[in-house]
Amino acid sequence: MSTDMRVKIYGCRGSIPVAGEEYTRYGGATSCVVVEAAGRQIVIDSGSGIIGYANDIASQADPHVFLFISHVHFDHVNGLPYFSPMYRPDATMEIWGPRNSRFGSIHDTIDAMLRPPFHPVPMFEMLAKKEFHDVGEADVVYFLKGQKRPIQLRPAHPDDRDKVPNPEDVEVSVHCMRGYNHPKSGVNLYKVVAGDKSVVYANDTEGYVHGDRRLIQFASGANVLLHDAMYTEEKYVSMPVPTQGYGHSTVEIATGLAHKAGVEHLVLIHHDPSSTDDYLDSVGELAKGLFQGAVMGRDGLVINV
Repeated sequence: MSTDMRVKIYGCRGSIPVAGEEYTRYGGATSCVVVEAAGRQIVIDSGSGIIGYANDIASQADPHVFLFISHVHFDHVNGLPYFSPMYRPDATMEIWGPRNSRFGSIHDTIDAMLRPPFHPVPMFEMLAKKEFHDVGEADVVYFLKGQKRPIQLRPAHPDDRDKVPNPEDVEVSVHCMRGYNHPKSGVNLYKVVAGDKSVVYANDTEGYVHGDRRLIQFASGANVLLHDAMYTEEKYVSMPVPTQGYGHSTVEIATGLAHKAGVEHLVLIHHDPSSTDDYLDSVGELAKGLFQGAVMGRDGLVINV
């Protein structure tokens, strides 16, 4: 079964938003990507780019937002307090994300962020109906035909094995891989599957010797792989401040993994805030030389799968 998919980048900058003439072509908003398939819109991360998505759906009545958060470093959640559907009484927000060592649930994590003195409006005063779901590597979220709300199961667990829906009943599914190479609490990597097509979002991940074997398997054969490429190898190893261990990848790491996973298209994301348009042009040329299907992510980029 073939299903059309569409990927739109609303933000692909790392660490902090940036603005200025030298950032106009690639944009300065932080992480937010929307994958659309079978009439569903799956939002991944709520960096400052999610404000652009809010503008796109502002005229919708009764918006129902399905948001998957990779982790709660600021550049991946700094748009959520200003995401207009959070304040609409006709809106529903379903939010998935990882637990961490400080808080027992994604709900408690976001609740701690959205309260004074960090933010003037606490979450209970935001008018949208909000539902939170902890999600990890064992879980799959299934969006089924004829059902607005998805179901979350653990297919390998005996309690859930008999509940796994038939493939023909599934419009879209979201799979999770837990990455442990991003400080300090790790990160969720997501794969959105619709029919025979898939999109993998692997942000804030760093490579291993001979490639991240688990991620290679997770992304195997994907139509689109969005992969962190914050640095070039030169910056990654240069003294006096190498960026090894920061939890981000190089162009060389990303393209090498794309080859090993056999993906069709590679989109490089999480650009360093110091990387200007001209610099990213040169990085794009480097990436193209290493993997023919590589493109540089930019705000507003649309990829039809």
